[in-house]
Amino acid sequence: MTDKYQMVLGALAVAVLVLVPVLCVIGYDVVAGRWDESLKAWRMRRQLAREHKRDLRALRQQKGIPLEQVVADLRRLRMVVGKDAARSAAHQMGNRLAYDRLLAQACQMLEIEHELGRDSVGLDRDIERVRVEAELERVGVQISDRRYGQAA
Repeated sequence: MTDKYQMVLGALAVAVLVLVPVLCVIGYDVVAGRWDESLKAWRMRRQLAREHKRDLRALRQQKGIPLEQVVADLRRLRMVVGKDAARSAAHQMGNRLAYDRLLAQACQMLEIEHELGRDSVGLDRDIERVRVEAELERVGVQISDRRYGQAA
């Protein structure tokens, strides 16, 4: 029957004989730079995972109207403004003011500069409205109907 002390010493000797060379090879690989790309990719994955968690947390705690709802309202009002020629001037003006306020709200959410808050009227206001629509389209907000301008 073997002594427990001898068993512990034997296990320690085997561990030293196996682990020391493995640790030496791993240490040499780290010092030689063989794992630089792997470590960089691992750090990048961890950073992306942290950012993803932070973004999800921010989405869960979001306050106010979501951008998607503002864009859906913009699309709806754009169609209404385009088809309200038969309505009264007051009704047309109300629709245009509501559309301009939604454009300004979308610009504020996306940090786009605009001059829709100014007291401009007529052609100047229409030009600014078209410029803001184009700027929103440029950053990826699809306001116009996707089928517009396409062959049937």
